Amino acid sequence: MWGRKKLLMIIGLLVAMPALAQDYPRYRAIGSTYVPLESWVYPALERLAALQYINSDFRGMKPWTRTECARLTEEAGENITEALRRDEHPGDDVVGLHHALEREFAAEIDALGGGRNRVFKLESAYARVMSLSGPILNDSFHFGQTIANDYGRPSRRGTNLIAGASFRAAYGPFFAYSQGEYQHSPSAPPLPDSLRVLVAQMDQVPVKPPLPFGEINRFQLLDTYVGVNLKNWQISFGRQTLWWGTAESGGLLFSNNAEPVNMLRVNRVVPFRPPSFLAILGPVRVDFFVGRLGGHEFPVHPWIQGLRISAKVTRKLEYAATHTVVFGGVGRPNGADVFFKTLFPIRAVERSEQLGDNYFSFDFLYRFTRHVTWYGEFLASDDPAPFFRPSRMAINTGLYFPRLPWLRKMDLRLETVSTMSPCEPLCVGEPRSGPASFLHYWHGIYRNGYTNNGNILGNSIGRDGAGFQGQTTYWFSPTNKLQLGFKRTQVSPHFVPGGAQGNDFSVQHERSFKAGFYVRSFVQVERLHYPALFSGRRTNVAASLGFIYSPE
Repeated sequence: MWGRKKLLMIIGLLVAMPALAQDYPRYRAIGSTYVPLESWVYPALERLAALQYINSDFRGMKPWTRTECARLTEEAGENITEALRRDEHPGDDVVGLHHALEREFAAEIDALGGGRNRVFKLESAYARVMSLSGPILNDSFHFGQTIANDYGRPSRRGTNLIAGASFRAAYGPFFAYSQGEYQHSPSAPPLPDSLRVLVAQMDQVPVKPPLPFGEINRFQLLDTYVGVNLKNWQISFGRQTLWWGTAESGGLLFSNNAEPVNMLRVNRVVPFRPPSFLAILGPVRVDFFVGRLGGHEFPVHPWIQGLRISAKVTRKLEYAATHTVVFGGVGRPNGADVFFKTLFPIRAVERSEQLGDNYFSFDFLYRFTRHVTWYGEFLASDDPAPFFRPSRMAINTGLYFPRLPWLRKMDLRLETVSTMSPCEPLCVGEPRSGPASFLHYWHGIYRNGYTNNGNILGNSIGRDGAGFQGQTTYWFSPTNKLQLGFKRTQVSPHFVPGGAQGNDFSVQHERSFKAGFYVRSFVQVERLHYPALFSGRRTNVAASLGFIYSPE
């Protein structure tokens, strides 16, 4: 009976919300695919937003549809025009960003204004070769990750290759997207006996046999989905990637660090303003999904669902509350009743009902001026009131400076993240994989953790780790950029015997040519001290060269 009441309540909300949202803003509801997370569009729009030429963006809820990017482009154009009327020249770099976005989304801008929404085209064709030398970390769930936020692609010592293409289509309210690629990675020897025992202790699972890792040559579908837009609520089904969180290193709950998840998704793609006294919340966006995870053995085939509600109480302040839960699976309670109990889990968590592995996240972004943006995220595991136990929270926070003094074309980002738990001596008796007592991204029942096919869904810092990163980008143009980066990571000795430390130095360059051709190059030098894996300090070098064709 209780599950039926919840079902009726959810159906009522889904039916009522589109009607309530019609007045804000008035944009034609058309089907639109999502812009890939690695696109140049996101840093361009973020820079315009940080300089306060865009005020209605929701950075913490990506990916965005092409029509939403077109709407934000129009907003930027209106604010730039207004600044020029006040004799406040925004700068050639800002004008250049806006013109590049107008060219990219010209078809969507026309469709929003009443034009036909009929699209079927090749979005991109690409190839990338990456060489990795030295000891490579490719398992953030246990030890770390040299190459992070790469859609769960395999990366092993030697030469790695990907080659693929993506297509998009839209007709009226309907849309479809598909990206597929060939992936190659070299073979690798089996883990030593000591490491296999250590991994089993970390996860509290049986020790695996000493099997070598075979060479990978496979075709893999990445984001591939179909959907429909109903009054600016997009319903889509298929393999999809989410980025929930305001940090550049990856949200604590969702990033593109793992393979896309097979899911059913309901997303409010355009902000709406709630009615009556709820209007004090400001413009709101809502995102919900339910999907199934792969690569799990304890238990097999668990489900995952998530709900995120974001709002902007002022033009400068964005905040959000997010809940995800891993539940069900072979041998575990399944069915509609479990689905609804885990969707609204507060009572179950307070009673310690082990129906699922719950995560609660709160994040914010505040733009002080056109010079500084501050953002942060707080993650709690199986605790609906995390701020009452702050020592158990994972934290990810940073500062973004869209322009540096006397260097208008250069920005700077400083960011720190930690999943360490300083409350370890106070939490004795709770499920934990190591000698201490509390661990994010892991659960005593769901022992393969918060992963999809072996990779953490959230931030690649992993379980019981911490890191700092800084990066600066020089914008020659919207698609010609040079980025320098530094990253320092460490792993707690409570999790891995002896702990670990690493320093990364990276250079990334992106250049566009005529007729839609792009070249992306990347070099990273990583210096590691990891007593559990090898003696002394080791250095690895990662270098990649990618070619992209995107028809104009």
